[in-house]
Amino acid sequence: MVTMNGSVPDRARDADAAAALTYQPHVDLRVEQGDVVVVADVPGATPGSIDVAFADGVLSLHAQVPARDLPGRVVRQEYGIGDFRRQFRLGEGFDATGITAVYALGVLTVRVPKLAAVRPRKVPVQGG
Repeated sequence: MVTMNGSVPDRARDADAAAALTYQPHVDLRVEQGDVVVVADVPGATPGSIDVAFADGVLSLHAQVPARDLPGRVVRQEYGIGDFRRQFRLGEGFDATGITAVYALGVLTVRVPKLAAVRPRKVPVQGG
């Protein structure tokens, strides 16, 4: 952040303040063959810093993104650092034991499968 007089605030102070922030990453939410797929941008996180939980029909995503130690004088910093949280009410009918989460290249992809009992099913008609 650049102040009105053009100076750059103390990076350590800003990093401490930013670490206390909670931000919401950009997310795509789609349905594929009845499964819900969530794709979230979380640059700077690590697989170990990300928590994915599903309870009472709510998918919760949480991660800690540490401050970056960048060389030089930072003039503008837009990447989210600190605590990120998102929640999505999906409702009932999902298989919590089948949820998968993959983190690669700064992107978290979570797939929440529908229970087999609630998936649409085509019933073949037999001749008699």
